[in-house]
Amino acid sequence: MSLLNIMSIGTTALLTSKNALSTVANNIANASTTGYTRQSVVLSSLAAGSTTTIGESGRGVTISDVVRLYDSFTTLQLRTEKSNLAYWDTYADISSTIENIFDETSDTGISTAISDFFNSWQSVADNAQGSTERTSLLDSADYLSSRIGSAYDALNDERTALYESSQDLVTEVNSITDQISALNTKILQSPGALDLEDQRDLLVENLNEILSVDTVENSDGTYSILLGGTSLVSPAGSSDMSVSVDSNNNMQFEVTTNGSSVNVNDQISGGKLQANLDGRDTTIVEYMNSLNAFAINLSDQVNYYHSQGIDLNGDAGGDFFNSLVDITDSSTGGGTVSSVTVTDVSDYGEGINNIYSIDYNTTGGTGYQQEGTSGIYWRVRQSSDDGATWTDVATTDVTLSVDSSTTPAYRTISFGGFTARIDGTQATLTSAGSETFQIEPDRNAATNMGVAITDEDKIAAASDATLLPGDNTNAETIADLVNQSIIAGKTPVTFYSDIVALSGANADTANTYVDFETTMVSSLETTRSATSGVSLEEEGVSLIQYQKAFEAASKLITVGSELLDTLIEMV
Repeated sequence: MSLLNIMSIGTTALLTSKNALSTVANNIANASTTGYTRQSVVLSSLAAGSTTTIGESGRGVTISDVVRLYDSFTTLQLRTEKSNLAYWDTYADISSTIENIFDETSDTGISTAISDFFNSWQSVADNAQGSTERTSLLDSADYLSSRIGSAYDALNDERTALYESSQDLVTEVNSITDQISALNTKILQSPGALDLEDQRDLLVENLNEILSVDTVENSDGTYSILLGGTSLVSPAGSSDMSVSVDSNNNMQFEVTTNGSSVNVNDQISGGKLQANLDGRDTTIVEYMNSLNAFAINLSDQVNYYHSQGIDLNGDAGGDFFNSLVDITDSSTGGGTVSSVTVTDVSDYGEGINNIYSIDYNTTGGTGYQQEGTSGIYWRVRQSSDDGATWTDVATTDVTLSVDSSTTPAYRTISFGGFTARIDGTQATLTSAGSETFQIEPDRNAATNMGVAITDEDKIAAASDATLLPGDNTNAETIADLVNQSIIAGKTPVTFYSDIVALSGANADTANTYVDFETTMVSSLETTRSATSGVSLEEEGVSLIQYQKAFEAASKLITVGSELLDTLIEMV
């Protein structure tokens, strides 16, 4: 080995140690940087030195590569669990808000208002002509209506807030995908730019907290980001996401690429956006539908029995509450729809935006079915666009029963979660050849619930005008509705108590999942940190190692220089 070769080898060792120290220094500097992945140098010997009788010597050392100590498997798991955690954390906040709306820990809760309302009817029954009792009844009815409406409005306000939150999140998604696309371009232009790769991976992790996406690393090192089967980022660039509300006030998410838009509601899974979508357009809507069902049924049943009674003036009772179902009889037949109630809240939730038509005739026709073996035919149609287009409701989704033992005879027909009572015999219904009823439920029944009468004398507590003013039999009947299954097969108190219990159970479930996912994320971050995180203790050891190597290389060059000087002096 020549003296010059010794100095050359020393130089490679010196430069390699210096560059390795730079990598260690970068690790130490970024020990607290979010998303930073520890870097490590890969050393390789330089072969093909001078040949001797005992073999071939090397030419020193070089850094063949600088790599990220990247744990791809754990990172993929962490993205999934962080997406799940973001979902449950957001959903827990929504559930907590709902639980607070149905807070029954004080005397101002809706449960108390329900009890007070029926107790007021009982007070009227106890003193049918009492002015104080009648005034108290109107007050308690007004308070119950306002509390139901306030809860409904609070839920609607939360829907508005979640829509605004989703708009902000969509803006953030577009910002992140734009940044990932820009980093793709930079990484393509500068292969081995490890810090840029860290920045891109951190953005992908942040994106997964908003909505779960699939990440594909292409052969050129760029990332493609997919939402289900829809591209958010490709080598060609990024796509824009948008959110709007449809005619039913449900959020619709779209991704636009090259001027073409596709709805991606069904492709959103995990993350904050799914929590907003589920919470706003499923969970909250179910609670709102339950409140609507409560308002419709309570109003309908009280109105029905109130209309059978007699007030203090000797007149037939009218509606006690505002009517929350618009019923139109567009024919001259003799039948009437005396009651419309919600019997299935889940089906009602699907059909509340529809208008329904119940048609009877004696000739049949398209879509009509014969009622048993009688000569009367019927059909039920629905429209969701204000009557412009009608479609038949499948007969398998309609239940019809006839009760001819009462006077007047009546039919009950169930469809779309509703049950309508139609009074009138077969002959009455078809007295003009046909009969058509149009039924349109109030889409905001709970907030529009209210007391229809203001004059206490118009409270129909009696059933027999000849027994006025002391007759209380109708007031007794209405007071007893508290014990009747008048709201989707449950009593008023039980129906509402189930809403309260469900809100608490949903909040507890969400918090349980938050705790579970928090533990999972913490465990995975610890696992990833063991490989990818910067340990100052380990970097300190590497710092000393490369420092000593640098000093040894410097010494080697000094020795080579001294030997060369000695040789020159000898010559």
